[in-house]
Amino acid sequence: MVNKKYLLNNQDMSQFIANGYLLLKPDYPAGLHQTIKKRTEHIFESGDPGNRILEQVPELYEIFDHPVVKGTLQSIIGLNYIMQPHRHCHVNMPDSKGQGWHQDGTPRKFQGWNHPWRRHHRSRMAMAFYYPQDVSTEIGPTAILPGTQYYDALNDTESMPGLPICGEAGTIAIVHYEIWHRASANLSSDKRYMMKFLFHRTEEPKEPSWNLDIGSADLWNQIGSTNDIDITRHPILWKSLWNWYCNQNDDSAVSQPDTLDVHQLVQELDQKAEVAERMEATYKLGTIGKAAITPIMDQLNNGISEQNSLNLSAALSAIGGPAVPVLTDMLRHDSDWWKRACAADTLGDIGKDAKDSVQSLIEALDDESDWVRRNATNSLGIISESLEDTIPALIRAMEDAQPFVPINAIFALTKIRKSHPNDDSLFKDVEPAIHDGLNHQHERVSYYSNYALEQFNQI
Repeated sequence: MVNKKYLLNNQDMSQFIANGYLLLKPDYPAGLHQTIKKRTEHIFESGDPGNRILEQVPELYEIFDHPVVKGTLQSIIGLNYIMQPHRHCHVNMPDSKGQGWHQDGTPRKFQGWNHPWRRHHRSRMAMAFYYPQDVSTEIGPTAILPGTQYYDALNDTESMPGLPICGEAGTIAIVHYEIWHRASANLSSDKRYMMKFLFHRTEEPKEPSWNLDIGSADLWNQIGSTNDIDITRHPILWKSLWNWYCNQNDDSAVSQPDTLDVHQLVQELDQKAEVAERMEATYKLGTIGKAAITPIMDQLNNGISEQNSLNLSAALSAIGGPAVPVLTDMLRHDSDWWKRACAADTLGDIGKDAKDSVQSLIEALDDESDWVRRNATNSLGIISESLEDTIPALIRAMEDAQPFVPINAIFALTKIRKSHPNDDSLFKDVEPAIHDGLNHQHERVSYYSNYALEQFNQI
């Protein structure tokens, strides 16, 4: 546990919720960044090390062990967070044209290393962008679009200059995983190195993990006042996420919503609407709560597009616990695999309030759809309840023929183990099963198995 003086304060946390990033400049030892850069340059002479950059440049441990970095990450993704096994050094070559705006991950395709079902707003993941060299606008910095971490699309990328992350060697940006970003054009004759590391929450919020000032009020009118660039204001969304971080119920629920208004809000989730309007509608439905569930489910069952289904699922996540029974029923009984997969994913996004769905999620590990099994595995790791049943089910999921189901099972077991360090008896069969994964025919299953065993050895 890091010293409390390194944790974020209310203003820092509210700015992260709104903007999706924080810039850090820790006081590292002289020469550390130069050593990292030289070693990285030498390694790249033989090829890109990919995920093994940390093994080949062990000085990077010192970067992420700094109390300022640890305090920021603990504030955002909670105590006992873990570094993910995926990390990469991005090299922006001289005279490069840069990239287009994008979010990481390849949605709904079993390709690449990561496969989000939909974009999630609650911070269970965070990314760190670290520079081992001085970076100016000329050398092709990573740029971000503050406030876009809640958007699944951008309306007009041409008019978005973004915020270039510049600074001296040792500058670190901690960003929401879903923020839109890109590499800028490198106008110099030098290579630009940026280390991207991912970190993951292992347990749902129990209480604020930053230095909460109970006396602070009206934060929602202050958010955005110190932005580097203008962002669209979403106070209902921001407050919903603040409440999630604090593990408290939304206190802005609408008591008697007008039926016509609810149906209008559901219509505003259509993918043809502006993305900012969709976000507003999503979280207004969240404040309405139970009364919005039937109109949302009617729309889900109305043969709408896949994207609209995801928008409606986000609204059910915002509603939370009251939506669990209908989502569980959808998971168990709907004939459409797409809707079953949406239900499995949304139950996990709801988190602890979906604990009554655990047995249904365990049953879903035998679903005929790869995506349903994949999402159910991930959700069991988030909800992390009924462990006497959940842990054996996840061990069985490691034998699934679709490689990303065992990968999710291994990672779910890793998170559960890290958040239950004193419950050895629950995990007596886990390590032998993960040892077997070391010899898996799929390279990434083997890689994640090795990672999990390393994490277990740190407990």
